Amino acid sequence: MTQENEAPELPPLEPEFTQPVDEEITTEIETDLASPEQEQLTGKKFGTFNGVIRPTVLTILGVMMYLREGWVVGNAGLGGAILIILTAYFITGTTALSLSSITTNIRLGAGGIFSIATQSLGLELGGSIGIPFYLAQSLSTAMYIYGFMEGWLAIFPTHSPALVVTIVFVTIFLLSYISTSLAFRAQILVMTGVVLALGSIFLGLRSVPELQKVEIIGQFDNASFWTLFAVFFPASTGIMVGASMSGNLRNPRRSIPIGTMTAWGITLVVYLAMAIWYALVATPEDLRTNYAIAVDRAYWGPAVLIGILSSCYTAALSSFVASPRTLQSLGQHRIVPFSDFFGKIHMEEPRNAILFTGILVLGILFLGDLNTIAQVVTVFFLMTYFTINFILLIETKLNLISFRPTFRLHIAIPLLGSFACLSAIVIVSPFVGLFCILLSMTIYFYLDRRSLDNPYESLNSGLFTSIANWAARHVLIKADMHNLRSWKPGILAPIERTTQIEGNFHLLRAITYPQGSVHIIGMHSSRRSRLLKNLDRIEREIHQEGIFASSAKIESTDFLTSLDTTAAVMRSFFFRPNILFLPIEERTQDELRGISRIAKENELGIVFIAKHPDSGFGKHRYVNLWVRDQSPNWHLSFDLANIDLPLLLAYKLIRNWNIKLRLITLVSKEKDIENARHYLSDLMVLARMPRGYEIRVEKADLKEFIEDIPRADINIFGLGQTIDKDYAQKLVKSSESTCLFVKDSGFESILV
Repeated sequence: MTQENEAPELPPLEPEFTQPVDEEITTEIETDLASPEQEQLTGKKFGTFNGVIRPTVLTILGVMMYLREGWVVGNAGLGGAILIILTAYFITGTTALSLSSITTNIRLGAGGIFSIATQSLGLELGGSIGIPFYLAQSLSTAMYIYGFMEGWLAIFPTHSPALVVTIVFVTIFLLSYISTSLAFRAQILVMTGVVLALGSIFLGLRSVPELQKVEIIGQFDNASFWTLFAVFFPASTGIMVGASMSGNLRNPRRSIPIGTMTAWGITLVVYLAMAIWYALVATPEDLRTNYAIAVDRAYWGPAVLIGILSSCYTAALSSFVASPRTLQSLGQHRIVPFSDFFGKIHMEEPRNAILFTGILVLGILFLGDLNTIAQVVTVFFLMTYFTINFILLIETKLNLISFRPTFRLHIAIPLLGSFACLSAIVIVSPFVGLFCILLSMTIYFYLDRRSLDNPYESLNSGLFTSIANWAARHVLIKADMHNLRSWKPGILAPIERTTQIEGNFHLLRAITYPQGSVHIIGMHSSRRSRLLKNLDRIEREIHQEGIFASSAKIESTDFLTSLDTTAAVMRSFFFRPNILFLPIEERTQDELRGISRIAKENELGIVFIAKHPDSGFGKHRYVNLWVRDQSPNWHLSFDLANIDLPLLLAYKLIRNWNIKLRLITLVSKEKDIENARHYLSDLMVLARMPRGYEIRVEKADLKEFIEDIPRADINIFGLGQTIDKDYAQKLVKSSESTCLFVKDSGFESILV
């Protein structure tokens, strides 16, 4: 043991799990037992024993062990009770292991479980778990106070239950409000009472006149197996107490794993031993009808009463000390309303959070009873435990380089833990489970809309990136890159000035929103780089419209050469662009032919825009889509000749601009007019285009019909092998509208 005048032991930079666990525990416990003064020197920080093992053991060995475990044995029999205990401890054990592994991989700050969930999943998901966990801790406090009240009334049956509850609550509140260190020191006396109680209970075997015949499987007279499980399960939920004190531990990365698993093992042995004791000292009927059977069958009953009161009191105290720290951490990250108020620290204590938690617990105390609260606490904790296991499951499965826990587990442990938690929620109380899930979802969507500034590099981005990488490998190995059903517009927009994007911003949004993308390539010479100075701002503005955007600048002396290189490089991308978007005005005829060639070689569709200088994009009323004469074959098949991309673009304009579609076909023979109408009508039905479209078929030539083009804001024309720039500009002038000249890449389909 260390001496009082020795300097406090500094924790190692990294926990060393390669050493024998028992040796570490012994060293840490010896240090902690001799370190009340050291805690003051280190800013009221606790070690493994004082900060984790002691409060965890005292919280778990609480009201359920004395007042409900015998009732469980009486209903389920010894075998059924042991199965219930092992089921509960399997869930908490896998969670404790998962918690230990995660803790050794992060720098854990204040907030315990909330801190873990936040650093792993982000503030939104962390908050959606942290708030229910805080409520569960508060409910636990009320549950343990009820347990204290039942024990007290066993000694003084004439006392007022409300008065007992109030006095216990007030003393717990004041101890927590004044000093966490004072509250933890009070546990030393309480621990003595627990040891005396357990000693008296087991010595009671000597004073029992006759040991009972053990009933292996009970009759479940008062409750079903899962109801008994729901009532008993909170007995094992104290494993999170140490983690909740993470901000008050000298070395949470080391203390939480060692302390939590040690407390879990100790309490499991005690509960199993107590189940055997109950089965031996009383009949099933006595166990079912007498909650205080442990007092009656102990060697010295008053010692057990002292143990009940002590353990219930300290469990309530531990839960009440922990829950305001969760609320304070929620406030610091601005998760809850009045965050500035709850996040404040006064004299090293979260007194505002303690005050609010006290009001909440007081309200709970006057709204329920022990069994009811126990079942609600069960579901809330199960949701929290599922989250812990799920975080480790995802981290292990992704196997990111950032996941390097010094205490690594097999993936089966968090997988089984997650499954067990979900199964228990469904079986115990589907209604409460659904409420808890809806509560978490509501909190998540609320926080997501607030766009919180996450201070951590969470698992979210790594999760989505890893899923994308997995999908990319899967598609590249097993599937065709050009999946017609999953097609979405990806624009490649080479520009020489940002005004070329700004002028077409609204059209690009209409074409790509919501799932498309825009890739801007700024081509510049050293003398004209200033023309692209606002490119980053344009990218951000596209992002703000809910569209994925990327931008890059390349130094270019020849437009076609630079475009050819860019398209070839981007062809190797998994999420590559599929439409080449260019204004037609500033390109020469030779450049337009070269652009068409580059698009064909790189499997890109083409959208040449010829913008009307005056009308621009008009009032978003009509779009004319020109479908070429299909004579002599008016049979509709999946292999459409340069119709897919024009129709897909028209569909996007209809959806995003609420614009009306007019299909126009010019035929050379009178007899084809009716065929064309049927063709276009069938095409609209199979393409599942929104109703309200208009079909117009005329016997005419475009050059003759050009003066009679129906008025529209945009005209979409199919593009042949080459484009005649002069003729295109003539169409713009004659139609008095902006024109899009579109060519399929061959990897689009409006009919899928």
